[in-house]
Formats: sequence, structure tokens, C-alpha cells
Amino acid sequence: MIYLDNNSSTCVDPDIFDIFQDITVSRGNSNPHSSEHAYGWEASEIIEESKLLMSDYLNATPNEIYFTSGATESNNWAVIGTALSARKKSNPRNEILVSSIEHKCILNSAFFTTELFKEFKIIEVPVNYDGQIDIDKLKELISDKTLLVSIMTVNNEVGTVQPIKDIGSICKQYGAIFHTDAAQAAYTSLDVIENNVDMLSLSGHKVYAPKGVGALFISDDIPLKPSPILFGGGQQDGMRAGTLSPALCMSMAKALQKTKLIREDEVKHLSSLRKVFLKGLDNANVSYILNGCMNARHPGNLNIQIPRVDASTLITRLQPKIAISTGSACNSGVIKGSYVLKAIGLTNEEVQSSVRICFGRFNTESESIHAAKIISHEVHTMLSLSQGVSQI
Repeated sequence: MIYLDNNSSTCVDPDIFDIFQDITVSRGNSNPHSSEHAYGWEASEIIEESKLLMSDYLNATPNEIYFTSGATESNNWAVIGTALSARKKSNPRNEILVSSIEHKCILNSAFFTTELFKEFKIIEVPVNYDGQIDIDKLKELISDKTLLVSIMTVNNEVGTVQPIKDIGSICKQYGAIFHTDAAQAAYTSLDVIENNVDMLSLSGHKVYAPKGVGALFISDDIPLKPSPILFGGGQQDGMRAGTLSPALCMSMAKALQKTKLIREDEVKHLSSLRKVFLKGLDNANVSYILNGCMNARHPGNLNIQIPRVDASTLITRLQPKIAISTGSACNSGVIKGSYVLKAIGLTNEEVQSSVRICFGRFNTESESIHAAKIISHEVHTMLSLSQGVSQI
């Protein structure tokens, strides 16, 4: 099978797996929070080294890095924790601004704060047809009442890269906290100082590390630190309870370090695969429309409409040859049309015809060519069948 769903999850890089295995088997099998013996000390040292690597990646300090179970937890903590902290400290700000194309874990967390505190208000900032945040609208909506602005660095469906430096600057003017979900942003600069970021979420399995680990950067200079939302022991300076896995933490840190080292070459590789794939569709006379813009975009991401072709049916017909997705939200087994695509202005029909394709580190040019041929064949078959039915 050709795996082209790397926005959803990446495979574990063999180099990173070796690190994970080495620590799990021989070095970090003790509780890093056990401070009474050498095994615990060694495990703790691995955690501290991981924080050091992470802080270097973000241009932060190690004490600003907090490990979590993934970006979903990080995002919940950033949003709900900030709301809790504001109320504990009687902070009068009660508005949270989010873009209309945020990941569900941000949107659901934001609206959950209105259940906790009735005075809280959630304001959605619109995006344009390219998926870019409307900066003028953000300036219009933000105010002295704004507690938190959460806008993702790179969208997980259409791959749009947001101008987070400008967004962060606007937030600072109003004293609002700026959080960004950077789970998909491995190929952009994530210098938190340069980009005016107060909090930033990361995910291991989006950057070729194992699943089950993420991180939240919380600036020491943040106006209001989020309250803990997990309770138990006093791990991570009392901010996030739970025993950390040294192997997972180091795997994520090393994965990010490797991504930074090879970023320039990898961007060229992914962009080339995407170009080859689209050329294959063009050569096969497949009609498609790009969702989002090609310029400010994740280098491996494509989200395309194929008119008169049902995306879900196409994906099913491609099994077990190619793995792509609709990028739709799936709740309790019920697949709904993508709210992200609707937010950028697509009709229901256009949404139902859209598929998400994302190339990754280990995809090859031959896979890109082969995938384009297989998809083109299935598209033409579906169109022929549809035309035949319509003539009956």
C-alpha cells in the first residue's frame, strides 16, 4: 500500500525507533520521578536532556517545556487551563478568539469553557478562500476583553500556513495570550520569541516519533499561566501530573531535532513529490480544483476537489492500494462533511468531492507516479459508471 495520509499520522523514523528501543530496553526503564536511586536519576536525566533539545528547537528554555500525551491534551490544557487560571485570579477578561478552521480539540475546548463559566464568550475569526486568517477581522474582533487567541500555525486539512508572527504581535498590543497549535508545522520556523508566541502545542506522531507523546511550550513571560487540568503527583513542577516516558520524550525531541536539520532538503523532496503527482493527474486528464493556496502551504499537503466524484467512494475503491482521506471529522463512527472546507467557502457538493493527500519523508517519486495513475484510473471508472447510470 502507498501511504499518503501523513497529515493524519507519520510512521516512526527508523533512527527514532532505535533511540526509543535503546532507552526502553536498557536506559530509561525506571520512573523518572523516583529520586532515591540511580535508575530514577538516569531516567530523569533523559527527560531533562529531552527538554533541552526541545527548547533548542523552539528557541525557548528547558523550564518552559512541558511534556503531555499529545497535541490534543496540550491544546485542552492551553485553552481550558487558561480559562481556569483567569477565573481563579479574578481576571476580568472573558473572551476567547479562535479561527473557524481550528482542530476540533481547540474548538471543543473553547466552547467547553462556556459551560464552566457562563460569562465566557467564544468568537470565531473567519478565514478567506485560501484558508488564511482574516487579519483585518482579527484586529476588529480582538479587544481588552480578549483573554486568549488560539490560531493554528498550519491547518491539518488544507495545509495553510498562518502568519503567526503578525497574529502574535496583534495579541501583544491588546495584552491577550497567544496560543498556536503547531502539530503540523514541522516545516516552518517555530522560534517562539521571533513569532511572539506565549503557548505552543506539539505532537510526536506528526513528526515521525511514536504516538502517545506531545508537548506544550508555556512562556515564562506569559501574562497568565494555565492552571493544571490533570491532578495527581507533583510532576513537572506541579503543572502536569503523570509519569513521563523517557523513551517517548527523547524520541519526540530527537525527531524534532532531525526534522530541523533536514528541513530544507525535505521541503524540496515533498514539494517535488506533490508536483509529480499533480502532473500525473494532468497527464491522465483528471479534472481537479485545489482547495487552499499553493504558496503558503505545508509542502506535502494537497486537498483537491474532483468534480462529480464522491470522495468517500473513491477512497474505498482505492483500498488496499492507496491510503488517502477526506479529512472529515468522525464522531461516533458518523462521518460528516469537513467544517474546514465549508469555512473556506466550499458548498456541500464540493466538500463531498474533496480528498486530502499528504506526502511524507519516506514516500518516493515512483510511489507518487504510481499513485497518480491508480487514482486517475479509479476516477475515470467512477465517472464512466456515473455517466452510464445517468443515461438509463
